[in-house]
Amino acid sequence: MVTQPKDALLLRCAYLFYQEDKDILEIARMLGISRFRVSRYLKEAKERGIVRIELRDPSIEWEKLAIQLERALDLPRVIVFPAPYEGELDQLRLSVGEGAAALFDEIQPDMTIGISWGRTIAQMVSAVPDKKIAAKRVVELAGGFAEVMPGVSGSAVAARFAEKLNAECVHLPAPIIVKTSTTAESLLAEESIRRTLDLAASADMSIIGIAPMHPDSLMHRSASISETDFKALGKTGAVGSILGRFFDADGVECDTALSERAISLPFEQFRKIRERIVLAPGTHKIPSIRALARGKLLTTLVTDSRTASELLETLSETLTSNTTAVTKSKSRTLATKG
Repeated sequence: MVTQPKDALLLRCAYLFYQEDKDILEIARMLGISRFRVSRYLKEAKERGIVRIELRDPSIEWEKLAIQLERALDLPRVIVFPAPYEGELDQLRLSVGEGAAALFDEIQPDMTIGISWGRTIAQMVSAVPDKKIAAKRVVELAGGFAEVMPGVSGSAVAARFAEKLNAECVHLPAPIIVKTSTTAESLLAEESIRRTLDLAASADMSIIGIAPMHPDSLMHRSASISETDFKALGKTGAVGSILGRFFDADGVECDTALSERAISLPFEQFRKIRERIVLAPGTHKIPSIRALARGKLLTTLVTDSRTASELLETLSETLTSNTTAVTKSKSRTLATKG
């Protein structure tokens, strides 16, 4: 059999694949060449600019950011929503919260959902449609906070979420952080609190927010945490908190007295929840996001495009800095050996 010149075969492969939607095996049979050769020609057609693939949906930029962050943070899933033009923090919370409501299409009727309080969580719950999706149970992962938004308590957020999912709501009837470790010990011995934490540990999915080391954080406004507490946290390198538990840049819980005063699921139990979704709008949360990823405390990150872009930039800078340091170290070693 007389074969076509290479360029002719390459063009035919490109035409049949992209214009006629033929698969690689079918093209190989038609042209009398191997499927590996077809694959090689298709790759070369793109490299030479013969084929140009254009993605025209503007949302592709957010998906590109998400894919890059999944690789950089070693996360199973990152979801990015566009940051509003003005970029005010309340608007970022609204954008991420409303967007996150779409995640609940994957909820099944037999699932237990763990939830914590927070302003972005409250926005998400508001955006969830009434009784369009069903779950078995909504359980609080941590004790409550008096008010997460004007007139909205932490327990009210969980109750509203359960109502919308037509699910049972199990509250954790205690503050998130109490004044003393003795009080915490007594509360944790209560049957109702132990039952709630046991149910929380068996959740199929959790949805939580981050409290960064920032004056705007609800944790900073907690009456149970003093300036002395915050100074102690500063010495441990704390970068944020989830579930009332503060962690350092490696996602390790900080060793302070606050750990013994938290009424919430411990990190070792929290990590066992299969799907751990973290809502994190705002660039001030970047150190916390990086730490949670390092500590394997989340499986899904939901954030805004501005935060995602700056986070990716900081990760790239760190990688470049580390590569430079390794190169210099190797050069010094070789010079010493020489």
